[in-house]
Amino acid sequence: MSQLAELQRDLQDVYVAIAHAERTLAAHPFVPSVEATLRTIQIRRENLEEQFFSVANKIGLDVCCYRIEPPDYQRTTIAGMTAVLGAFQKVFTSVYDAIVNGPKKSAKASAAVIDATTFGFAYTFPGSTGVMMTLENERLLLTETDLDIAMRKTFELMSYRDQSQIEEVTKQVGLGAVRQAYQWANENAIAGYGAAIDWQREGVSKFNVRIQTQEISRLASVIKRATAKDEVTLIGDLLHVSIPDKTFQMQVDERMIQGGFDVAISHAHPVQLPQRYRATLNVHEKVITEEGEDEIAYFLLRLDPPDVPPLLTDLASS
Repeated sequence: MSQLAELQRDLQDVYVAIAHAERTLAAHPFVPSVEATLRTIQIRRENLEEQFFSVANKIGLDVCCYRIEPPDYQRTTIAGMTAVLGAFQKVFTSVYDAIVNGPKKSAKASAAVIDATTFGFAYTFPGSTGVMMTLENERLLLTETDLDIAMRKTFELMSYRDQSQIEEVTKQVGLGAVRQAYQWANENAIAGYGAAIDWQREGVSKFNVRIQTQEISRLASVIKRATAKDEVTLIGDLLHVSIPDKTFQMQVDERMIQGGFDVAISHAHPVQLPQRYRATLNVHEKVITEEGEDEIAYFLLRLDPPDVPPLLTDLASS
């Protein structure tokens, strides 16, 4: 057995011993030997934890401490615990994917990204319900690795309480990551949990976040109201235009898009129908959609011939 695995086993055993000693002390509060036994076990736990962090650091592992915080009257369930931990893993993976590969609409990640971000189980600890997880993090001479940045951005995302913050961070981490954050927040809200999460190296906190149940519920509500905004360029066939209503329809590959415009089509900017164009559009998309359907609004900014590169059309309009 490796030194780290042995320490993990010993820590699990010592936490069981602490729980037993605490129950004994509660039943016999005035017996000095019981209190002394508890303190001896607590000192052993402190020594084991110090060794665990030291060994983990030597082999290039950082530690993520995740504490589930249910209300005092509520117990933690296996279903609730696995749901929130699984959702947290997906948020972190999606944010890391955005850091290294750019923001995505989908939360689907490559095998390499999944491998780089999958937490390993270390041990559990009492006091609500706590889980220690490890992750290999090659530091080299960097003060902050891509994994560090991803965890910091994950904590920031989980801490947002304003719709404008969610809409801004969506540009950085992508729709996929924000939708996973909604799933995490929603699972916590359903279970009634709060969370305290700490990203540590050699026992020292690098980033941490603590979110109460009400705050997590607010996060879910804010994400559900948020809209992702982007500017895109598409090439397709303009099929219908209504000047009075200022609406258009355009066939792009196998899909039909429709939306509004202001000055993109006018007497000064006439169009032919049907005709192929390069369309520059503002796209507004609901972060969380109902019944799996996309809720997307298109606003036409400009139409150009399809064979003219975007850079040239930008220069011509400037």
